[in-house]
Amino acid sequence: MTLVDELTALRTESAFCVHDLRTLVAVSGRDHRDWLDRLMSNPVRDEPVGRCVLATFMDGKGKMRADLRMFTRADDVLLDIPASHREALLRVLDMFIIKEDVVLADLADTTRALSVIGPDARASLGALDWPLPESGAALVGDALPAGVVTIVESKIAGLDGVDIFVQPDALEAITHELSSKGLPHVSLEALDVARIEAGVPWFASEMADGVIPLEAVLDDWVSITKGCYPGQEVIARITNLGQVARKLVRLEGAADAALAAGDALTGTGERAGKKAGTVTSVARDPAADVTRALAYVGRAYWKTGTEVLAGDVPLTITAIEA
Repeated sequence: MTLVDELTALRTESAFCVHDLRTLVAVSGRDHRDWLDRLMSNPVRDEPVGRCVLATFMDGKGKMRADLRMFTRADDVLLDIPASHREALLRVLDMFIIKEDVVLADLADTTRALSVIGPDARASLGALDWPLPESGAALVGDALPAGVVTIVESKIAGLDGVDIFVQPDALEAITHELSSKGLPHVSLEALDVARIEAGVPWFASEMADGVIPLEAVLDDWVSITKGCYPGQEVIARITNLGQVARKLVRLEGAADAALAAGDALTGTGERAGKKAGTVTSVARDPAADVTRALAYVGRAYWKTGTEVLAGDVPLTITAIEA
């Protein structure tokens, strides 16, 4: 399949992608719920089995160590974390275990991630008699297909569908089953184009370098009512007293735009030459014949239609995440 074909499938039908973007860590032990509640930016202590809790893990200055989801099970909680920073994150989490009865189990070698996404994704899985999660739920337990660890509403690319974690020895059979029903296997490149169009940040690109969750527009991933957790004072101060100084935006330029992650952005017109922000991700969309990007820009540029420059390359801010 060409990239155009892959994007068409994602946008108009359904497709699946096996990727290494996310991995799982199991957190168990007598104190594991209380321990997680003290560290994570949304409460998990009293959640029933089968919930998916969006959260971030920050340092004391509100800088993100990870974006994550917590899947509650009867005897443990699964953490869906960025695979790119797995080792560093495990080291930090281990440092926070003092006297608590908490056990961390790295599941990187025993699970693989895939996503089934597109407007017909749920119908396609329903035709295979697969169970489908409701919003805010994570399917866990014996009712799952053989080899499946959990199924949850997808957050990977801003498209409808589900993210699935499976045991490695079941991956081939599951992907064969999906292919046999007409779902194409699309590339990570296609997933990247789709998520940049939708404005979805990926940790390694948009959040790993000292980003506050509210800058990445992860407002739903942090609580302003929950008790203390690392970074909570920063979140409360920003929420109560003002706004962040920069925010993630989407941009668009010509198909042949010479643009790369890390490029500095400057203003135009009255702000000509003034620093506007920094590009974090770039993807050319051959279906639309445009180049799309994500960038953090200052407050003066928070308006759809604002024009900026990356060197001499003109770009237009097409959407500000609410």
